[in-house]
Amino acid sequence: MDSGRLQIERIVSSLRTRRVGRRLELRDTTTSTNDDVLSRVESENIDGLVIFSEHQSAGRGRMGRTWEAPRGAGLLMSLLLIDVSKELRGGELCLLTAIAACDAIKACTDINPSIKWPNDLVVDGRKLGGILIESRQRTDGLRAYAVGIGINCLQQRAHFAAELSARATSLEIESAHPVSREALAVSLLGELDRWIAEPESWGDDDLRRRWLAHAEPVGGRVCLRVGGRLHTGTVVDIDPSAALLVRLDAGGFRAFDVANTTIGTPAPTTTT
Repeated sequence: MDSGRLQIERIVSSLRTRRVGRRLELRDTTTSTNDDVLSRVESENIDGLVIFSEHQSAGRGRMGRTWEAPRGAGLLMSLLLIDVSKELRGGELCLLTAIAACDAIKACTDINPSIKWPNDLVVDGRKLGGILIESRQRTDGLRAYAVGIGINCLQQRAHFAAELSARATSLEIESAHPVSREALAVSLLGELDRWIAEPESWGDDDLRRRWLAHAEPVGGRVCLRVGGRLHTGTVVDIDPSAALLVRLDAGGFRAFDVANTTIGTPAPTTTT
């Protein structure tokens, strides 16, 4: 594994974005890049700030889960967006960020990942990366969004904990070619900028279509947990809020929202 420090100057020199990456910063170690950008929400001209870190001591995912990566192994970053237009929605950001990450990975590697609802990037069922959208209200009434992204880049199998080794992967493991974190960062920021800098150029139907093109197939089986109760069924669709529409085995349809839903584990089938 190449443990060389991320070369931020290479990213800056190659970046051709309008809103995303107006300012780039690199931390050697931090608790969480989402925490870092959210601590800056009251600063002037801060929209578009991107903070990378080589290591996170308290990286996190949805529902308080932890996110761990060896120093220098992953692409760990957060983007800060100030919703001056008051048109941004957390669900939309989750969907478009997943699309951008898939397109960026495909553009600079030989890997074509899929999206596992609601926020995971996977390769053949093994987790490659994740997305965490968080927000804060500013004193001027505007909402600030932190778009956190973590992608496993240079890990080998031995870098994953024993309980994760069969369920996690990295670009280094999956790719037949060398992996450049700088190239991935430039590609990812560019893909994000195409969505975020020109929101008028796409609509809900385009967002839905692009997400479904990358996602694990509609018609797949799911087991979802809400408030301690399991629900099983078949995926039918996604809506712009990132809610998953499911045809329930128990009958009827239900939209499962991102905030209150986790992936569950069905009870084992017994035979006599």
